[in-house]
Amino acid sequence: MINLNPNSFTPFYVQIAQILREAINRGDYKPGEKLPSEKELENKFGISRITATAALDELVKERLAYRQRGRGTFVAKAFIGDFSFFSSFTEDMLARGLRPSSHLLSLEVTTPDPVTVEKLKMPLDEPYHCLSRVRLANDEPVVIQRAYLPSKIYPALEQHDFEKQYLYEIIRKVYGYKLMWAEAIVEAGTASAEEAAYLQVKNGFPVLIIWHLTLDEQYKALEYVHSIYRADRFSFSTGRNPLHNFGT
Repeated sequence: MINLNPNSFTPFYVQIAQILREAINRGDYKPGEKLPSEKELENKFGISRITATAALDELVKERLAYRQRGRGTFVAKAFIGDFSFFSSFTEDMLARGLRPSSHLLSLEVTTPDPVTVEKLKMPLDEPYHCLSRVRLANDEPVVIQRAYLPSKIYPALEQHDFEKQYLYEIIRKVYGYKLMWAEAIVEAGTASAEEAAYLQVKNGFPVLIIWHLTLDEQYKALEYVHSIYRADRFSFSTGRNPLHNFGT
């Protein structure tokens, strides 16, 4: 039996949660592996069932674990909190120690879909390259992205390998544009059958739907993007912005 510290002001369930948290961080329990059951925690620590349940609840609240009815509590995959609208997917994943990659679905000149046009107020008097990709973190699909890129400012875009090169790197280094500003619209949704297949989740799985506009220093639109993020893996941050004066 592992002894807890009865003289600590920290409750037993918090001490146990910390022990399990450290074990997860060390890699003793891998994503998808089952954690000790309430009964096993009772026997191991000499605690009540209520305390054991509370300890596991702490990990679930932190999104370090998830429960499956009738099966137990399992280690969750890494949650990507406070994802920023103001950096690229690649840069953000690298900063978190994750390995980004992309699977190219298509690259074609086409008409934007009506919803993206309406959401981002896209002009329709010019052709667009439509770059469709599945974005992966540590080889797991987490995002479907469809980027509309004005053809007139990105000539010969089809010559680039978007499974080996990063779009923002190409925009900066090949075409010489500075990505300076971003606007975004976020909505909750569920994955269609096709989207679920790409993301390797069940049909109807919760997703975050993002319409994202990127501009240069002169406020010229450089890309219009429609993205579908797995809601179990991402939360978003808009940073600090001033409040409007609504009065008292």
